[in-house]
Amino acid sequence: MQLAKVVEGLEKHLVSLRSNELSSIHSLPLNQPRAGEEPKSSPGGLSSGDTNEKTLVGMANPSEQAKPYPHLPYAAGLHAVRRCSDDWRPAWRVFPLKAFRGSSFTYLKIQSDWDDADLLREMSRSYDKLRTVWRKWFSLRSVRSITMVYADHTFVYPKRVGPAGVSPTKNMRLRYFLHHPERMRGRYEFMQVLTARTDFGIEFVEGWQLTRISIAILLPVIASLLLGIFYSLFVGEVSDAFTIAGYMTSAYSVCLVLLGLLNFVEF
Repeated sequence: MQLAKVVEGLEKHLVSLRSNELSSIHSLPLNQPRAGEEPKSSPGGLSSGDTNEKTLVGMANPSEQAKPYPHLPYAAGLHAVRRCSDDWRPAWRVFPLKAFRGSSFTYLKIQSDWDDADLLREMSRSYDKLRTVWRKWFSLRSVRSITMVYADHTFVYPKRVGPAGVSPTKNMRLRYFLHHPERMRGRYEFMQVLTARTDFGIEFVEGWQLTRISIAILLPVIASLLLGIFYSLFVGEVSDAFTIAGYMTSAYSVCLVLLGLLNFVEF
């Protein structure tokens, strides 16, 4: 009996010791350093509380925001010049800018009294001159982007300057400026970028034009349908009418495939 009482007293004592130890641990602060250790701080010399406060402030007022492009040509993928001057005055009267389309090239004679609107219009004329009248009216491709290249035709095909690929948004901006040159009237940003170096030129990079492809596909379908309807109305043979219409659609499809293959050939 006495031994049992002694064992029971020891168990109660151990339980009380464990409860006291747990209560002391929960009462300690979370960032309290242990014995023999120094308080931990963030890499910038701030405590964890300061770090959390700084993080919350940064979330409310972000310090790193998206910076705007330095100029519009840079936003369109032309990176020859980082900054453009507001009081730019050219030291030349005529600047010969070499423009490439594939292996063919021409010289674009930039006048000193031009602004960006005049330059963009002349760039469009130079592109039409390089791709000839046949490609201008019947090609399924058009200018997709303009990139900076070395103005050395001994490479046969121009060597590009800077990154090989440009984001689609930059290409869309450039096409917008080419289609709406009046938006750049009185500005000289493209003038500064494209005349910054005499050893640089431009290359017209082509891509498929969705509008022309859609017209080329829908035109034979609508034409064959109208032919079948009018033939059946005037002749009275519905089966023969749509047989002829189907034959015309098939023949036009072959011509359309041939035209697409010719777009890959340089001539």
